[in-house]
Order: sequence, then structure tokens, then C-alpha cells
Amino acid sequence: MNVVNNRVFLLGLDELYRRSMKRHERDELLNSARETANALSIVPANVPIEGYYSEDEQLTEYFRLMRALQQVPKGRESEVANVGGFRRLRQVTESLIFGPPCHGLFLLSAGEDALSVALKDTFPEWTVDNLTRKAHRCATESTDFSLVALAALTGDPVVLTALRESVVLYSLVPTLAESWGEPEYVWQVDEIIQKRATQFVESFNALFDEHLPLPGPENARFFWMDSSEYELVGRCVRIGFDDRNLPIRHYHWALDWDVKYGPIVNEFWDTEIWTTARYRQNRKRGNV
Repeated sequence: MNVVNNRVFLLGLDELYRRSMKRHERDELLNSARETANALSIVPANVPIEGYYSEDEQLTEYFRLMRALQQVPKGRESEVANVGGFRRLRQVTESLIFGPPCHGLFLLSAGEDALSVALKDTFPEWTVDNLTRKAHRCATESTDFSLVALAALTGDPVVLTALRESVVLYSLVPTLAESWGEPEYVWQVDEIIQKRATQFVESFNALFDEHLPLPGPENARFFWMDSSEYELVGRCVRIGFDDRNLPIRHYHWALDWDVKYGPIVNEFWDTEIWTTARYRQNRKRGNV
């Protein structure tokens, strides 16, 4: 019997999202970023490549261009107001699938999801437990249906870390050996998560003309098949920084195994930004 609980469902949704999002980032959104950067005479930022964006050259180029565009002052908006690529990037970055957009001093906004709110409210008391509890409270008391808010609603730091890493720029298929019959999939996802996840999926599908399956027992099989805790190990995401003194210290969460090979969250500070690629490389060398 394959039980689709909160963690299984959201890890499945996360993988479906990542797979689809990468296609758009390699093609449509990369072209939009190039067009916008060209109009502004902006060059790609020389920054650590976070999340899954180190997987290939197109994703890396998109990440570096977006990081550069995210630092452009809002005052230059008139230069790209009629640029189709910019309008598309703004539509994407302001989508509620990344959380309520925070319109600040820069050209492109960022999604202020439940974990972002929790980071603001608890600084500098940042621990996995504190932030997970606060993010859960923020998500519960809001109408946020972003990928990170869905993770926060579970109160599960493993899911929260994994999904936040997937949206860092804006968060083996297990089977049961059945010798006969169709495997059974039991849907045990909280109602509030299913309801908001439906909003997320519908918004994502409309934004990119995609067809992610809608959350519900009738599609439990799809989320089960795309959910795997074993592939999460090594995901690392910087979720905040302390700039009160120099050098600036960056706060990270990374997924690892405990002594019983269960997924856990490893929190750490460093004066450098750690990416998924760096964490996994150091993990292989036994340096984390």
C-alpha cells in the first residue's frame, strides 16, 4: 500500500514543478532574460550558482542573468517597459506561486513566502526548529499558496528545505513489490495543503501552459511516483544573512542523512554562500 501523505505529495509536486520549470528557464525565460539584459546593457552576475542552476550551461546563464537583473534599480523600468521579455519576467516573478511579491527598490520583485516572513520575524534567533514553527504559523494564518508555504504548512523541515531550494531564484521512484493487481495509493494530505496546492498548480499551469496534475486522491499515483527522499540529500539553500558586522555571515539549510539514514536538516553559518553543488561535493569528500 502506497500512502501519499503530506511529505510524499509535496516532494512529488516539487519534482514535477522542477522538471517543468527547467524547460521554461532553459528556453522561454532565458530568452526573456537575454532580451531584458541587452536592453539595459547588463552583463551576467559573477555569483555562486545556487539550487539546480549548476546542472547545465543554459540554467547557469539564466541564473546569472536573473541575479544581475534583480539588482537593477526600479528607476530604470522606463527603459524596458515596452520590452516583451521584461514583461514576461515580471509576470513570472510576481506570480503568487512564489509567494506575495515584495515590491522594493529593484526592477524585479521577489516572492515573500512564509519562510521569508519567518526569517524577518525571528532574526537573529535562527534555528531549524524556530523557523519551521514560525513559518508554519505564518502559512496557516495567511492565504499564501506558494511552493514554500505549502511546505511550511506541513511543519516538516525536510520538505521546507527541499522546496525552498527549488525556488532559490525566485524550492528513484520507490515502489512496493506487488506480484499482482494494481498498487493502492492512499491519500492522506491535509485539506488546507490540498486546497492551496490546487491554487498553486492551477496558477503554474496557466502561467506556463503546463499540465501538472491537480492535487487529490485521483492523482495520488503521480505524486507518489515522483516523490523520492533519497534524491534530496545534498540540497542546500541560503535562506538569510547577517550583515551587522563584516564579514557578512550567510545562514544555510542543507539536507542530509542521520545515523539511521533518515532525512534531516543541517543548519550552518558561513562567510561564503554554499550551493547545492558545493555542499554535495564537500559531502562526498567528508568535509560536511
